[in-house]
Amino acid sequence: MIHGYLSINNVISKLYRDLDINEEINESHLIEWCAEALDKIGSYAQYEEIKDCIKLENGKAKLPVNFYKLKDIAYNNVPLSWASLSLLSMYSCEGSNIPQCCTSNNFYIQGCYIITDIEIDQSESNQSLNIVYLGVPVDENGYPLIPDDVYFMEACAKYVTYMLDYREWRKGNIADKIIQKSEQDWLFYVNSARGSANMPDTAKLEGLKNLWVRLIPSINGRSNNFRDTTNPERLRRY
Repeated sequence: MIHGYLSINNVISKLYRDLDINEEINESHLIEWCAEALDKIGSYAQYEEIKDCIKLENGKAKLPVNFYKLKDIAYNNVPLSWASLSLLSMYSCEGSNIPQCCTSNNFYIQGCYIITDIEIDQSESNQSLNIVYLGVPVDENGYPLIPDDVYFMEACAKYVTYMLDYREWRKGNIADKIIQKSEQDWLFYVNSARGSANMPDTAKLEGLKNLWVRLIPSINGRSNNFRDTTNPERLRRY
């Protein structure tokens, strides 16, 4: 269960300390590798729900750089409907970038943009889309934040270590057993991070327990003529 986030600098500091690194390493590579590690972990719990307004120009709006998945979208408090790319390719208008099927606040995502059929009068005050999306949490510098979880921290560190060792192994500078150990460490912690992120908290555990109780069939139903089948379930404590 994710309860907070840490700066990616924590991972970088840990790497310099644990690996006893004396020379400078390109930090952009470290940041990219940490982002790759988070992507490979792939848990929904590591993303946060974000509300944003994005500028709409000529029917297009650029997605935020930390965008992962769209949850909701509206223009002037009117929800937009998703139009599939297969339909869009079938009904394109001659001499126009707006498909004929898109006539009632439809949209689709292409690359880093949301494409809509909305035509805005430049005199209108609102020229933006309201979106709710799952995104990678970032700090004030735009760097990704790491979930405040020991397994996520270790997974990112182990992946960066593996990538550093892999480069040296390719050059013939380190033995096979070292790169194999680095890969094993990474694989262990990536699975541990997934498990930690998906572990329910106390409230969710209580809800799951009650759900299982409700799913237990009434083994005495036949003997009491099923008279209690419409009554709410009671949690018995033994």
